[in-house]
Amino acid sequence: MRISTNMVFNAGTSGILNNQAAQLKTYNQVATGRRILSPEDDPVAASQVLIQTQAKGVNTQYMDNQSQAKESLKLIETQLTAAGNTLQNVLDRTIQAGNTTLNDANRAAIAQELQVRLDELVALANSQDGNGHYMFSGYQSTVRPFATSLATGPYNNANPYVVFSGDQGQRTLQVDASRDMGISESGANIFVKVRDRNGNVSNQSIFDTVKNLVDTLNTPVANDPVAAAALPGKITDALNGLYAAKDNISTIRSSVGARLAELDSLSSSSSDLDLQYEESISNLRDLDYASALSDLSKQQVQLQAAQKAFMTVSGLSLFSML
Repeated sequence: MRISTNMVFNAGTSGILNNQAAQLKTYNQVATGRRILSPEDDPVAASQVLIQTQAKGVNTQYMDNQSQAKESLKLIETQLTAAGNTLQNVLDRTIQAGNTTLNDANRAAIAQELQVRLDELVALANSQDGNGHYMFSGYQSTVRPFATSLATGPYNNANPYVVFSGDQGQRTLQVDASRDMGISESGANIFVKVRDRNGNVSNQSIFDTVKNLVDTLNTPVANDPVAAAALPGKITDALNGLYAAKDNISTIRSSVGARLAELDSLSSSSSDLDLQYEESISNLRDLDYASALSDLSKQQVQLQAAQKAFMTVSGLSLFSML
């Protein structure tokens, strides 16, 4: 077979270009730290990388939601704890008010303190988060949920001292593939629809109970035998309502605490899963530097050999054979 000069030149040039292309690809792999630079490099692995990356993105969103849910529930837990502490203070002072040695002035002084505690409870019920959203207004996070009314006592759910303007909705976040978690609590369930230990709903809100007690203690009984006789019963009724309100808050706070514990478990699982995705993607996509540098060294030798061979062959002619 006769080999023309063009054939020799084309073959030599092709060999050099192929070696240069291989070397350039390896350079790019080393520079980026990626074994797969385009899907054509490894279609199967590239497809798996895409699937794993998408799954990791979904898991990352769940992790973000878990953090947001945790922040919201911790705020609620803090406010419920504060409300429980305030109610305990009210209970202690109410028990003191039942002391038969107290006179009208003593009870009026306790009533004045209880009014301050009542104002604290209303303020807690109107708590806002870091974004200025009301925590206990249900779905209507921009609506102030509680406001005192112009009604006169005695107070109950039909004639409330404090009016609820929110709703009973509970905002949720998807914190896992199969878990939508409540991240809010309606003030209606906490402060208005107070349940006793038997699960029965009282006809008075926390606010009504305390305000009725304040009015009772502000009412003189020294010269009114009928009112004096009724006073112990009214204080007992107030105590029963306060105990029910405190139990109700404790029940809701326990529910919030259980969700926080669940979030801790989910966060741990999601973090582990995120690491698994990272490892899987890395194994599929990332470069083995030792192997790549070895390949690069070989390719440099091959390129130099190809260039030398081309120069040698292209310099041959019939005259060089004489």
